[in-house]
Amino acid sequence: MTAETVAVWPTIKAPAGDARFEAIAGALDPKFLEMLGWCWERRVITFPRVHPVIGLPDCPVPNCPLAITVFMHPMCRGCVERWSKTDLPLEEFRRIRKTASTGAGQQPCAVVRCERPRDTAAAMLCATHRLQQRQVLGGIGLEEFLAHPRVVGLAGFGPCLIAACFLDRVGSKHPYCKTHTQRLRVVREEPGFDGAWWRRTERAVCSTREVSLRGLPDLLVSEALYALWSRVEKGYKLRPECLRPLYDRLRVLQASSLERVTDPEAVGFGREQATMIRAGQVALGRLNSTPETERVKDVWDMAVFGHTSTVPFTAITQPALREAMKVWVYDDLPRRRNKNAVHHARAVVAAVAMLSESLRLQRPDRREDPAGWGRGDIVAFTNRMGHLTASGKLSASRRLAFTRFVRRVLLRFRTLGLAGPGGLLEGMPVDFALWPEDMPDEPEDTEAGRDLPEEVMRVLCANLDLLEAMSNTEVRVATELLIDTGRRPDEIYTLALDCLEADPDGSPVLIYDNHKAYRLGRRLPIGGETADVIRRQQQRVRARFPDVATARLKLLPRPKTNPEGTKPVSDIATAHRKWVDSLPNLTVPVITTEAGTQVTHLVPFDKTRVFTYAYRHCYAQRHADAGVPPDVLKELMDHRLITTTQGYYNPRELHQTGEKPQVAWSQRHTEGLCSLYELAV
Repeated sequence: MTAETVAVWPTIKAPAGDARFEAIAGALDPKFLEMLGWCWERRVITFPRVHPVIGLPDCPVPNCPLAITVFMHPMCRGCVERWSKTDLPLEEFRRIRKTASTGAGQQPCAVVRCERPRDTAAAMLCATHRLQQRQVLGGIGLEEFLAHPRVVGLAGFGPCLIAACFLDRVGSKHPYCKTHTQRLRVVREEPGFDGAWWRRTERAVCSTREVSLRGLPDLLVSEALYALWSRVEKGYKLRPECLRPLYDRLRVLQASSLERVTDPEAVGFGREQATMIRAGQVALGRLNSTPETERVKDVWDMAVFGHTSTVPFTAITQPALREAMKVWVYDDLPRRRNKNAVHHARAVVAAVAMLSESLRLQRPDRREDPAGWGRGDIVAFTNRMGHLTASGKLSASRRLAFTRFVRRVLLRFRTLGLAGPGGLLEGMPVDFALWPEDMPDEPEDTEAGRDLPEEVMRVLCANLDLLEAMSNTEVRVATELLIDTGRRPDEIYTLALDCLEADPDGSPVLIYDNHKAYRLGRRLPIGGETADVIRRQQQRVRARFPDVATARLKLLPRPKTNPEGTKPVSDIATAHRKWVDSLPNLTVPVITTEAGTQVTHLVPFDKTRVFTYAYRHCYAQRHADAGVPPDVLKELMDHRLITTTQGYYNPRELHQTGEKPQVAWSQRHTEGLCSLYELAV
């Protein structure tokens, strides 16, 4: 199969097969297949020259047919190796024409209508025509040879018999292409050589852009293509060097489906290939999945609902309670619009799982019949929660939260009709419920002290350069904005690039979305230094993605798997925690009285209290300290209810006097220090 023949092949429809194969093949994006030059008869992936994720540009060295497969390299691997052995500057080396290139693959003979491949990469003729040129026609020049009347095209010898190979044979007596003929001379000398097995499992001969899927079952080919498409859609950069060993190993294993590879490392796959297999299995598992099909499972893949992670119900052992809990989560999800929806669902399921465990421990019958539940089971549950708290296995705040969750769920079961005739919990007694008097006391000071002392903030702001060095610019900018604006973390992460506007008086305003309350386009007055941080970040983003429309860009684009800058950072908590833990011991002054004299001691500050959400409490606290009234702070915090704001509002001694303040923000010096609060009126 010569390159000339391949170039004119039409796209061939996927062969008919079982229902699963047809479902996967039908889900493949035709534009994606076209980009790969895919043909179901040839079954070879060809990486494109231009693509934001998998594009492999040509090597810039003249006469080099290879592609740049290492994304940070200025040339192909071979040319980089040749350049490393010279003293030439890069630009000068890249102008020197490559004198010989072995390349890979086959090119057609230059004789018109000749179906045989060239004898060598540098030659223009097949072996037969080269022999005719040298011995029969006296070594005449190529142009004269091609025009000679005795020179005619020849029929090809057919394809190489190696299952994975897409090249042509080079002679009537050789069943293989030239490269596989050479390989055969070596491997057939090995003990126990099996020719039939070798033909089924030997790897293909590919150029730098080509990956062969030949020799694999139809179902596995469709799965491999779908897995590749899903990775590319998510922005993961892939190289032929990663895919070839994956498909070659599947061929050796004679695998019929990706789903059969349950432990990739155990059967010889490398780390990259194992990651590809697992990601492909997840993508294939989601194919044609809908919320309606997912809701019947015991472990929900929340990507089907537009979220991430999973929600397992397996810890709820009573079948009726487990199925009712699925109904509750399915009903509750649409009302959770922020990215914490899954976290909340998992927490509520965990609370009901503790109720399930309590029911299971009460009697030998494990309390599986809802009609047998009653007030005694509720009392046992509340006592067990108290025991777990007293023994240190459950915090007081978590005990309160879980008890509230269970109370709310049991009430909702009834309003959903699950306890009525024909319902999942038919016969559930009315007294199987938690009443207000069953609620544990709320722990004291649940909100107090969640802000950070100024001494701690000084250290944090003085070490922002270290944070950037340990992570990246986006993490630093996100942290600065969290400190300065007091927004929730996900409100900062998802900021649009054009999030900065100005009020009529010219003062800067941050435009953000309150995802928790689903209030979009909120306006927050900010300081000039904060606005400068945003402007500098806007310049960096525009320089990184010059060809993408501003409306599509995010202020804090994800550094990886984000070729167009449209995906925001998802979370900085891990990088933030590593940074805080790397800092020297944090200390705060504490005044004690010793022998009637006040003495100031520096005591360690718990680093676990420094987390991203704490900056929101700091924002509220400095406004309270500055004398900002609760109703004004309510608007700045974008709360619906004043009672929510009062949970943050704990004014200490006022640091400022004068006119009524409206906004207080941290004014960071050029050294990066967090200093006194500046008020805007």
